[in-house]
Amino acid sequence: MTNITAIQFAAYGGPEVLDARRIAAPQPAVGEVVIDVHAASMNPVDWKVRAGLMAKYFPVTFPMTSGRDGAGVISAVGEGVDARRIGERVCFLVSRGVGSWAEQIALPAALAVAITDTLSFTEAAALPLGGLSAWAALVTEAQVSAGMRVLIHAAAGGVGSIAVQIARDHGAQVIGTCSQRNVDFVRALGAEEAIAYDSEAFEDKLSGLDVVIDTVGGDVHRRCYKVLRKGGVIACLSAEPYEDRGAEYGVRVAMAKVMPDAAALAQLVALAAAGRIKPMVERIVPLADFALVHAESERGHTRGKTVLTIR
Repeated sequence: MTNITAIQFAAYGGPEVLDARRIAAPQPAVGEVVIDVHAASMNPVDWKVRAGLMAKYFPVTFPMTSGRDGAGVISAVGEGVDARRIGERVCFLVSRGVGSWAEQIALPAALAVAITDTLSFTEAAALPLGGLSAWAALVTEAQVSAGMRVLIHAAAGGVGSIAVQIARDHGAQVIGTCSQRNVDFVRALGAEEAIAYDSEAFEDKLSGLDVVIDTVGGDVHRRCYKVLRKGGVIACLSAEPYEDRGAEYGVRVAMAKVMPDAAALAQLVALAAAGRIKPMVERIVPLADFALVHAESERGHTRGKTVLTIR
């Protein structure tokens, strides 16, 4: 049986617990496809799972393969899947517990979303988790529409950078928070205003907003209530715990549910193919740098996405 390389960890801990292991190549079950993975992205949830910070919500079976999304080519299909899909370029978000940092993966055929030749594998790999997170918050929960005023926190990050573009594509007026060094970057994404959190407080400058996309939680979440109109929405993708004070302020607080959603991912791919949104790939690194990438993400304040090339 052929073996493949996968980046796995057999215990919770720092980046040093990650290891490039040789494992058996996956075989497609009924309704599944096998994908030769060309690229996979780094997401903050990857290091949080590895560190054990998500153990209460995201139990894993060791050894666990790191990663949640990627892009590649379908190389085999299981029973019930059209053989003509072999050779199809796709991107994907895997279900929890699967892991995408591997030379090959098997997953349900419906989760493998076709991509056009106009999207590179690195761009397509940067889209699924960040894009679906932004979509769940903006479109599903906040129901963003033309004319709304929307504040997006951490607007230079992997989720925020896509969220700014999705909100603008829906006709919203977008304000983003970011570090001072990323102000011009966030404006270039389409934000009408970028507020540098390291030099000014967003709640001192804003009021009457329709929507806040909270990717931070904690103290930032607490301050969000002051900038919303009555009936406004805080859609959370929070990194830290928060206290729901929606009833007190007359606003709705919703935790966006992020999961594999082939229909939404197909819409994101179509927007990217049409040039209406663009996955922001800041760095492309070889798979051999897997531990370094985890460590950099854990330090935070990254711009856009880091993508690992696997093939």
